[in-house]
Amino acid sequence: MKNFVILCGGYGTRFQKISKTIPKIIIDIKPSFTMLDWLIEEYLPNDSQIILATGYLHKKILEFIEKKWYKSKIIISHEENKLGTAGSIINASRLINTNDFVVLNGDTIQEIDIEDFIIKSELSGDVVINIGCTIKDMNDSGKIIVDSKNNILSFTEKEYFEDYLKTDYKLASNLGLYRCKTSFFKELEILPLSLENQLIPELVSRKKVKASLFLSGYHDFGTYARYNDLFN
Repeated sequence: MKNFVILCGGYGTRFQKISKTIPKIIIDIKPSFTMLDWLIEEYLPNDSQIILATGYLHKKILEFIEKKWYKSKIIISHEENKLGTAGSIINASRLINTNDFVVLNGDTIQEIDIEDFIIKSELSGDVVINIGCTIKDMNDSGKIIVDSKNNILSFTEKEYFEDYLKTDYKLASNLGLYRCKTSFFKELEILPLSLENQLIPELVSRKKVKASLFLSGYHDFGTYARYNDLFN
């Protein structure tokens, strides 16, 4: 059984027209069919164990799940205080007994087959995170510089440097898929921490992060405008 941690505890500050009262994970992406429905019924493997990393509007998510046939598949990892993306993952890791797990953003519809990511993202050696990346042009995404052995050389998120772009390096974008080594996260203290701005850049400097490269893109509805463009 593969464990999946879905990040759905944010405040939705860029999505206040809706997410002030309804978490994005349970917003309809088609009539009477939510993002969580899509993840469990269409995207993730049937034998998955799903851990929802909740925070803001936690009770709304609980009420929604209680009415669903798949409620037995779900474990809740609730943060009482805001922990940030990495802090949420560290908190959720306490509920995992497998050697590794996969983290997904709760507001991103992936084009990539999740089984392909699992096959390609094996953790080896000292690597503690393998990030799913696309080499498809994603204009407003953070940029990642990857060498010929899929080591991540720079995780800049919103800018990149021309000096990195040598012929054997690739410029990629983060898909928001992370294969994580459980033991590493369990050893970290549960504190507020950003995955993108703090933990990953620090691990990149220690050569503990790799990329799995794909041609598939994704559809992020992290803002109200993007949600309208995708679903209305």
